[in-house]
Amino acid sequence: MVPLFACEAANGRKFVELCASSPLDAESGSLVYRFGALGADGTESSVELEYPKERAGSLQRFFAATYAHRGIYTQSVRFVSGAYGYTVFTRAKGLRELDAGVEVRDRRTGKLTIIACSERPRFYIFELKDLVPCDDETPVGTACVK
Repeated sequence: MVPLFACEAANGRKFVELCASSPLDAESGSLVYRFGALGADGTESSVELEYPKERAGSLQRFFAATYAHRGIYTQSVRFVSGAYGYTVFTRAKGLRELDAGVEVRDRRTGKLTIIACSERPRFYIFELKDLVPCDDETPVGTACVK
C-alpha cells in the first residue's frame, strides 16, 4: 500500500493515512483509511481505526471530489463507518494552504470534530480519478475528481 494522503495530527501524537494498492486500477485496486497513535519516536504504535477491513471492492466504499466553493479549493475523500462519516481533506485559497485533516461527523447528532494535520500533507487525489464514485454530499452538490 502506498499513501495518497498522510499526515501527523494532534501535535505529532496521531497519524491519518489514506493508502492505495499499487498498482491502483479498477479491477484489483483497493483503498484503505487508517488512523492511530504514534510512538515517541514518531513511528506508528497502534491503529485505532482501519476502514474497510475487506480490501476487495473497497474503491466503491469511498467518495472523492475536488471543487471550489466561496473561493476555497477543496480535495476530499469521504466514507461512512457505522454511525460516523469521515472526510479526509485539504483546503486552499489560491496558493495558500488553509487546513488539512479529517472531519468526523456523528451522523445521528450532526456533531462535527476536526482532527487537523500538524504538517502540510501531500494529497495524490488525482490517482483516484474515474476509480472512486463522485461525492454527492459536498457544499456544491455532486462533485467528482476532475
